[in-house]
Amino acid sequence: MKKNRGFLVGLLILAVTVAQAQLPGNSARYTQPGVDVQNYTFSITLSDSTNKIQGEATIRFTRADDRQTVWFDLISAKPGARDSAQTGMTVRSVTLSDGKAVPFSQRNDRVFINLPAAPNQSTDVVIRYDGMPGKGLIISRNKFGDRTFFGDNWPNNARNYLPVVDHPSDKATCSFSVNAPATYRIIANGKFMGENTLPNGRKLTRWQESTPIPTKVMVIGAAKFAIDEVGSVSGIPVQSWLYPQDSQKGFVDYRPAKAILQYFIDKIGPYSYEKLANVQSTTIFGGMENASCIFYDEKIIVGKKDSDVEALLAHEIAHQWFGNSATESDWAHLWLSEGFATYFSALYLEHAYGRDTLNGVLNQNKNQIFRYTALKPKNTVIDSTTTNLMDLLNPNAYQKGGWVLHMLRHELGDDTFWKGIRTYYATYRNKNAQTSDLQNVMESVSGKKLGQFFQQWLSQPGYPDVVWGSRYDATKKSLVIDIRQAQRTGSYFTIPLTFSIRGSNGRELQRTARLTMNQQAQIFTIPLATKPTTVVIDPDNTVLMRATQMDN
Repeated sequence: MKKNRGFLVGLLILAVTVAQAQLPGNSARYTQPGVDVQNYTFSITLSDSTNKIQGEATIRFTRADDRQTVWFDLISAKPGARDSAQTGMTVRSVTLSDGKAVPFSQRNDRVFINLPAAPNQSTDVVIRYDGMPGKGLIISRNKFGDRTFFGDNWPNNARNYLPVVDHPSDKATCSFSVNAPATYRIIANGKFMGENTLPNGRKLTRWQESTPIPTKVMVIGAAKFAIDEVGSVSGIPVQSWLYPQDSQKGFVDYRPAKAILQYFIDKIGPYSYEKLANVQSTTIFGGMENASCIFYDEKIIVGKKDSDVEALLAHEIAHQWFGNSATESDWAHLWLSEGFATYFSALYLEHAYGRDTLNGVLNQNKNQIFRYTALKPKNTVIDSTTTNLMDLLNPNAYQKGGWVLHMLRHELGDDTFWKGIRTYYATYRNKNAQTSDLQNVMESVSGKKLGQFFQQWLSQPGYPDVVWGSRYDATKKSLVIDIRQAQRTGSYFTIPLTFSIRGSNGRELQRTARLTMNQQAQIFTIPLATKPTTVVIDPDNTVLMRATQMDN
């Protein structure tokens, strides 16, 4: 077993703690159905003399009805603040693509635009604006004192520097043209389209993403970078972008990305983007899965093959399939992103290092679920009640969501599970999905009804807290197992149970067939010729439960 992943877990906990402190009050509600953005073309000007940016966004969208007023999210500059400290964006003009001005207003952190009715037709508007982002685009200095700019959009902070429909259900293609001092190298989503030298020591860099992505992963980064071309997988270039001072160590840390990409392509399906760039960054998260250009915390560099870093790479790369390509339709279904990335990181580690490593990760994750449930006993994986999106970044979405997939794998068997995963991805690639869509796919490929499974693990709080004991009945030549569920949630779970019956040398004498516990308390009787030395519950670690054995 490789060393434990405590460093990575600590990074994730730190990221959530910092983010919750910095980003209060994010509403999970979305109220503009019928508007569908097809493409964003962003032009952004960065400066070393000020944190203010200048922006221009050309937005192509359709309206499903004859509405004449549409809006885009954009955090407004607040009146009354000192100019040097004022954050937020001020819109200077809104025009159609032909340059004709159209009426607009800024209120409630949105840009409202009045347009002629054009149901089911494409409309292009150009929004010109400027201001200083308070969040979203993090302008700071890295650990070496060098100035940097990094998009930090999750969950809905793109609106702090980009006019967008800032919700995962409205995916679009995008391009970025960044005008910045020539000392910076610019990274963004998609394919590199070139750069041009400008007067006064400046440079224009262009990137284009031709696959629709949600705004949460639509970003730019600007810093001094050294770049390593790691190679390619199925024609996809893999790159490492590091601060020059960390480049030699960081190139080693990021190198497993190529093997990870190959594993996920082989197991899940085609990669959706034009490149995979792993980027050292100065933001608030341990890792952020921006489409095709993943940002990692600058502090994780160790300069050697390290399972913590490798696990983090696998987590963020898995998001390129789950979260970025097959995207949750609303925040309540975040586990379709974070639970998948958590489990698929563990699956990669199982592939690379064996089942013992997977079990180590599962047990660590299980303990985090136990601790979280003790603090929040009523919380469920699917959570449509929260008013602060950062509260969704918790062990229910990550570790419990991952465990749900692990249990589903063993419920269906490996072949059917992977067939279901590939079918789900193929069906919702570059689209949106919710939990019922995953359930429907898994039921279709397996022929099993999975309503109870999905309901109890995702919409019911807690986990089974099992207390059990066994005794040998010599008269009846049988092992009697007495088991009950003692959780305090007020409801019990239906769970599959297996017991390993072992002799004095620790060798397994017999393994029970799968037993179904579907009551709060049950007794199972198992024919057995001789008295066993030990009995082990769930020997393959396939059920999320706390199991306490009573003294005989």
